[in-house]
Amino acid sequence: LGSLEVTGTTVLQDLSAGATDISSTLNVAGAVTISSTLDVTGDTSVSTFDSTGATSLATGGGEVNIASTGVMTTVKGSFNVDEAVTLDTTLDVTGDTSVSTFDSTGATSLATGGGVVNIASTGVMTTVKGTLNVDEAVTLDTTLDVTGDTSVSTFDSTGATSLATGGGVVNIASTGVMTT
Repeated sequence: LGSLEVTGTTVLQDLSAGATDISSTLNVAGAVTISSTLDVTGDTSVSTFDSTGATSLATGGGEVNIASTGVMTTVKGSFNVDEAVTLDTTLDVTGDTSVSTFDSTGATSLATGGGVVNIASTGVMTTVKGTLNVDEAVTLDTTLDVTGDTSVSTFDSTGATSLATGGGVVNIASTGVMTT
């Protein structure tokens, strides 16, 4: 096939009843409809990609890059990931976020811009396996039960306060120190 110039609507059928190979660049100025599968081998760049129905990329393996470094990529529908995800930098989440299992290494901050942080649900045990440090005042809505030896440097209590209700020694101050 030498040079072929097509204007208007043209349907090419049964080009020798087999594959048609183009060994050079194919430039198409108008819309193209492909009525069957389009298989592309090699690197492929697409400036605008519209797809209806299920669309698969790199089904035989290989990386899929979407957008370029420093350019925003927006997913307008739900985003489902079937396997592990690696983020090379920060994950910022805006809006309500639910996580069923949260594993973190290094320093982890929640609600750094302010806001309430709820851990677990009402009636469910929450366990802190390491040391718990609180920098500001703490409000307990119900009882604080402490098991084991407890040291308190300053203890303010209003209302009825009970110590060693199950028995045991209560030491107030140290030997040789005045208690008022």
